[in-house]
Amino acid sequence: MGTLKALLPWGETNLVNFHIDTLRDVGCEEIVVVTGYRASEVECTIKNYSKVTVRHNPNYATGRVSSIKCGVSNISIDHDAIVLIGVDQPRNVEILSILMSSHERSQALITSPRFEGRGGHPAIFSASLKSELLNMTEMGEGLRQIFNRHREQMNSVLFDDPLVRLDLNSVDDYEQAYNQYCL
Repeated sequence: MGTLKALLPWGETNLVNFHIDTLRDVGCEEIVVVTGYRASEVECTIKNYSKVTVRHNPNYATGRVSSIKCGVSNISIDHDAIVLIGVDQPRNVEILSILMSSHERSQALITSPRFEGRGGHPAIFSASLKSELLNMTEMGEGLRQIFNRHREQMNSVLFDDPLVRLDLNSVDDYEQAYNQYCL
């Protein structure tokens, strides 16, 4: 991308604060933000929120799994579900509300949004899968291994909005998405 994704403008804020605000708006009681590269720059921009924990992953360069494990290991034990979302996957309140409500109603181990037959983000995991999340490895295909192991207990939520598949991996992706969702 050429810049820190977390600090890219999104609406009236940046991506990391957009995510925090959105997760709070849908009722997430505890939020863990995992930083990696240039962590201090990201941490300086995060608003002074209550019930938001910021943790630095010193192993961020080894892959996404290490950041997921860093975040999951810092979640308290009194929650029913874990929402995993990357900073480059902005979602609105409507999508998150639908997913969280569906996950709660279904009592599935995993809830995943789908658009045109393909999986999207974020994934919601039952807290009973916390130990599996903490034991996954990059070599073991990370989240894919957990999805495959529990496919029969997965709740797929169909959306007609391509936003559930948005992943900001290039400047073009970002500019197109910003123009579509923020202007």
